[in-house]
Amino acid sequence: MNFYLLDTMGEPDEDLCLLDNFVEGIDRYSWRIQRGVPLASDWPVDAKIFMSLDMPGIKLASLIGNTESMLVVVKELKDVIQEHCRNDIEYLPFTLYDHRKRVRSRDYFIINPIGTHDCLDLQASTIVWDENDPTNVIAVNKHVLQRDKVSDAPPLFRINKDSSEYLVRTDLAQAIYKGGFTNILWRKLPFNS
Repeated sequence: MNFYLLDTMGEPDEDLCLLDNFVEGIDRYSWRIQRGVPLASDWPVDAKIFMSLDMPGIKLASLIGNTESMLVVVKELKDVIQEHCRNDIEYLPFTLYDHRKRVRSRDYFIINPIGTHDCLDLQASTIVWDENDPTNVIAVNKHVLQRDKVSDAPPLFRINKDSSEYLVRTDLAQAIYKGGFTNILWRKLPFNS
C-alpha cells in the first residue's frame, strides 16, 4: 500500500478559484480544521465562504485550493471519500460566494479528518524541532513513512507531527483518479528502508 501527500493549494492556475478566507463568523475556529479537532458542533447552519478580491480566479474545480490547509471538495468527491472512509471524519457543507457576494455554489464541503495518525519515521524525515521544547515540531520538510506505523492506516488521515497535511491511501487515490476529479495534486511518500 502506498500513501500520497495531498496538496490543498491545488494547481498554480490564476483562473482557478483559490480561497484565503475561512467560514464567515467562526474565523477563531479555523485552527481546528488545520489540526483535526472537531468543529461540527460550532458549524453554522448557513456556513459561508467568500472569495477574496486578492484571489481573482473564479473557475471551480473538484478540489478548491486554499491557503488555510482545508480540504475543500465538491459533493461528488466528498461522496467518494465518504464511501471509502470509515474513520472519524466531519463533512462540513458551506455556500461559496463569489467576489461580488453572490452565491457561486452550494455543492462544496470541507473534509475534516478527526485526529492524527502516527506514521512518520522521525529519524529518516527532515523535521525542524522547537529549540525551547524539543518535543514540539516546527515544520516537517521531508516526510518519510515508517512501514509498520501505516499498516492499519485509514484511507484518508492527517500526519501526527504535521496535522495540516493529509495522506491518501492507494485504494482511495485510485477511486479519486478513476472519478476524473480536477485540481488534485499529490505525491507519493517514501518509506524508510
